[in-house]
Amino acid sequence: MRISFLLFLLGTLSVDAFAPTSRVSTRFRLAAATESVPQQPDVEEVDVVVVGAGIGGLSCAALSSYYGLETVCLEAHDTAGGVAHSFDRYSSASKTVPFRFDAGPSLISGCSRPSTNPLRQLLDAVGTSNEIEWKQYDGWIIHDYADGKSFKLTTGDSGAFEKALEEKEGKASREAFEAFKDKILADGGISEVSAYIPPFALRGDIWIGASLAQYFLKLLRIGTKGLLLTGPFSKLMDMYELQDEFVRKFFDYLAFALSGLDAAHTQAAPVAYMMSDLHKPGMVLDYPMGGMDSLIQSLVSGCEKHGGQVRVNSRVDRFLLEEGSGVFGGNQAECHGVVLADGKVIKARKGVVSNVPLWNMASILDTSTGENDSGAVAEAVREIRQQADGMEMTGSFMHLHLGIPKDGLGDVECHHSVLDFSIDVTAEQNMVIISIPTVFDPNLAPEGYHIVHAYTAACDSFDDWQKYLETEQDSGIVGSSPNAGAASKYNTMDGYNELKEQKAEVLWKAIECVIPDVRDRAKQEGSIVMIGTPLTHRRYNQRFRGTYGPAPGSGKDVWELPGASTKIKGLLACGDTTFPGIGLPGVAASGTVAANTLVDVQKQTELMNRLRESGALQ
Repeated sequence: MRISFLLFLLGTLSVDAFAPTSRVSTRFRLAAATESVPQQPDVEEVDVVVVGAGIGGLSCAALSSYYGLETVCLEAHDTAGGVAHSFDRYSSASKTVPFRFDAGPSLISGCSRPSTNPLRQLLDAVGTSNEIEWKQYDGWIIHDYADGKSFKLTTGDSGAFEKALEEKEGKASREAFEAFKDKILADGGISEVSAYIPPFALRGDIWIGASLAQYFLKLLRIGTKGLLLTGPFSKLMDMYELQDEFVRKFFDYLAFALSGLDAAHTQAAPVAYMMSDLHKPGMVLDYPMGGMDSLIQSLVSGCEKHGGQVRVNSRVDRFLLEEGSGVFGGNQAECHGVVLADGKVIKARKGVVSNVPLWNMASILDTSTGENDSGAVAEAVREIRQQADGMEMTGSFMHLHLGIPKDGLGDVECHHSVLDFSIDVTAEQNMVIISIPTVFDPNLAPEGYHIVHAYTAACDSFDDWQKYLETEQDSGIVGSSPNAGAASKYNTMDGYNELKEQKAEVLWKAIECVIPDVRDRAKQEGSIVMIGTPLTHRRYNQRFRGTYGPAPGSGKDVWELPGASTKIKGLLACGDTTFPGIGLPGVAASGTVAANTLVDVQKQTELMNRLRESGALQ
């Protein structure tokens, strides 16, 4: 059932949901376990505990709080946001105005106005969509190393992109793209169908049929297109006879930017939906003024305004697992809460929702069973461990964050992609994505400076960095025993800094396509230069082996992801290793599905009706 619903994915463009270095943003007003919070008792009881304050966890916490459940969201880091958090740095350029860097995603669509984007729908549901000021813009620049040419992917239906494509590759490529686009965007076609069912209609238990009842006719209209949408996007290119070599590579590029995989290994649903989000009339891209911090704050606000809490510096060490009686006889594993690293116990009356990647969740579960290797609890943990071990993963990232003088630069575009279309898009370090958010919001940096963020888009190997971990293999437990030393010592180990500089060279060269004298600017007084490695990504974002997310398993064209329910009663899951997968819209959807599962269908249906009446839900 859950795999068939992958066709609704649910997502608009979130082309660069990646993450690097980080520290706390001074604007965060969250409750921290070590500061500004009244002393808590050793044992606390709430309705719902959410583990991890990434977009998925915050979405779940905000919605479960809206539903009237007493909710606590726990974050190991000192700031919320997960892969999408922001962080501040100061330089001699200003002692009072920081450089505010986005750690990860910065190219978003479908959030500045009511849409089918699950993230926008979640913000509408919890009442905080108007807290964000969005800058709308019309596309980004693509630079091709193969021929030295650049062209702009312009949103909407003005024909500007098609004209740029013709100038880049010729009339045949333009005509091939237009013919394929018309088929994808046809009325009742693949792109339209991909958005038929909103995540607010989904849940992770046996009551999903009831919650989907009002979408019965749309389910019928989906029909056999569902199989196409859950298969690889390359199958659509073959079926619609897209033969042009460059246009096919272009869709490999789009798929890779979305999922870290090429079109032959990316689900058709999100790419088909992306086509709609890019090329239908009036389509725009969105950037949150104030940086991604503004989006995170709106999710935190959505939790807090309904009585929930987000607590940072609150690392979960163990799940509280017990053995209970199964519905049909026998015993089953149950989760009743969590134990923090400082020993505090928080019990959950309704359930625990894990927003950590499946690999990390399995590691926490391993430590939760102690020496007990028999019984229902141990068996359930083993099954989840096997599930995690069987899930492949995408690559990791190098990141370069810069604060540089902008004098003499003139007008530059905010977003850029730099790659060599003559080789495989998935080749190591082939694709670099660049963001210059001060183009939209100068207040993100001291006066006279630009912020530049460049990263290799899930195309760096973690293997090169494995030797700097103290253990032979990544345990999945980051920043605490047994890998605490790995988080603080690798940057002093022989060869680490040299490898970091070597691997960052591709980022400097990519930025030079946009700002030719960037290296000179980076050396000027008041500038900032920060290089992040896959180990940096792993450390600050709790990402196993620094990965972007899941990849198809052996013998599979596309990934098949678990749903919100797990093998343990009372333990749900959300985030990018659960349905519907990678990207801001996808993880917001997963949080929505988990929260829906915590309440009865009546409450879920009442919310859907309210959203539909307000125009926020289709």
